[in-house]
Amino acid sequence: MTDRSAIDAKAEAFFEDLWKTGDPWELETSPFERAKYGRQMEMLGGRRYHRVLEIGCGNGCFTTRLAEIADFVLALDISHLAVERARAATLGKGVECRVANIMHCDLRTELPWDLVVMSETIYYLGWLYSFFDVAWLASELLVATERDGHLLMANTCGGVEDYLLRPWMIRTYHDLFRNVGYGLSVEEIFWGIKNGAEIKVLISLFAKTT
Repeated sequence: MTDRSAIDAKAEAFFEDLWKTGDPWELETSPFERAKYGRQMEMLGGRRYHRVLEIGCGNGCFTTRLAEIADFVLALDISHLAVERARAATLGKGVECRVANIMHCDLRTELPWDLVVMSETIYYLGWLYSFFDVAWLASELLVATERDGHLLMANTCGGVEDYLLRPWMIRTYHDLFRNVGYGLSVEEIFWGIKNGAEIKVLISLFAKTT
């Protein structure tokens, strides 16, 4: 049987090491990342949300965008360094940045959320944890989502030579959330140039209709 505590420790150490380098994905400086965030916001269609849960907030670049359309945002990340930077970057009384591993969060204690955001996060969970664990998380997120609420997912699925980002695998993760009960509202491939490479990102907006 897999030692869950060892996996948790590996996850925390991996992301802490990444954030020690500064901004490992150039989230603050990349025109591509800014454009991607802008498209994600457009796909939300101008709706204002009461309570937003962001899983894997990093240094808070997208959190600041979410804060503009929400009464309250809870932004989670497993990295202490990332959360420190998010706290420094994110303004507003309605934002809470918290160090947490989503795989250990009791999602039912703080529900409901009318928007859940997972941007470039799910494939790391799939790499670290078992399929059952990831599937259970998907089902718990559905329970925690308000009726008529949304789940917004964005994941790189082309242009990067990384076995975690193979397009068929990314689509399988997105299909998992459809299988647990979310309905797909809109989906598209966003693409652009980053560091000389053409990057493709699968963006999906799901709705909870039952």
